[in-house]
Amino acid sequence: MEAEQEKPLKKDVIITIASRQNFDGCEPDRIDLITAGRLYRRNGKYFISYEESELTGMEGTRTTLKLEDRQVTMTRTGTHPAQMLFAEHKKHVGLYQTEIGSMTIATHTSHLVNTIGENGGSLAIDYTVEIDSNLAGTHRFEMAVTPSDGISRL
Repeated sequence: MEAEQEKPLKKDVIITIASRQNFDGCEPDRIDLITAGRLYRRNGKYFISYEESELTGMEGTRTTLKLEDRQVTMTRTGTHPAQMLFAEHKKHVGLYQTEIGSMTIATHTSHLVNTIGENGGSLAIDYTVEIDSNLAGTHRFEMAVTPSDGISRL
């Protein structure tokens, strides 16, 4: 049986992000963002990429999400390089670059739901962050992806 040839996919999309962060001793922080991006498929995996903005405090940074079965890898390149891995009930340790230097960041994902396919969909991730082995806060990241040719239907 021959493997089915993967049809190329590259779509311009509208990405809606709602990110909530709760840090000990601080007011909860929320960022809501609507931006243009790109949805594509490579080697059977979906990817979403977009440019960060002044609103997120990471202007000059490109964020790319690699979506696999039950795992999401977020890679940032540019002014704020970083890589974070989210896999339900797993902990991932990595380095995070800031203006004042690098720090060890660990993410522990408690919940991950991904419905993104060739026509868009949604992604939700609940996770905690540890900085240098100390709990820094809890996070909820939600993303909706809509093909930009379908935006008039909203």
